[in-house]
Amino acid sequence: MKRKLKNFIKRLLGKSTLNYHIDAVSNDRVVGWALNATRPSDPCLVELKDGEKTLAKTKAATLREDLVSAGIGNGCHGFTLDLEMLPFSADGREAHLYINGKRVTNSPISIKSSFTDLLGDFSIEMERRMDALLAIQNERMQREFDYLKQQLNTDK
Repeated sequence: MKRKLKNFIKRLLGKSTLNYHIDAVSNDRVVGWALNATRPSDPCLVELKDGEKTLAKTKAATLREDLVSAGIGNGCHGFTLDLEMLPFSADGREAHLYINGKRVTNSPISIKSSFTDLLGDFSIEMERRMDALLAIQNERMQREFDYLKQQLNTDK
């Protein structure tokens, strides 16, 4: 009775009790489950963020037999954050897990591209060179833009 009253008050105040577990972290996905104990039928919004930037998000609504067996809600609380489509970065990223807008991880989750694993230092050097080439290309385009702008202003 006391627990039901406590949950009812939390619901009225908009507070929730979040239960979660991160089962696996790899270069291309984060897998786990999340449950709002005060509203177990509502799927939780799960986000992986690097600072303020959201890298991936999904709803924790996948049915998992292990959760059913363990009596965790209705069992539909699994999630998989797919990281395959993240922009390439040779350096690792430090990200945090958020559930319903609340950061739940104390230590950051370290994520790096599988491309970096495969090619090692070569991928880091390649990214550095590509950045240098892009900077040169941007500088050339800016010069051309400035020249065209100057020509338009002199024709007036």
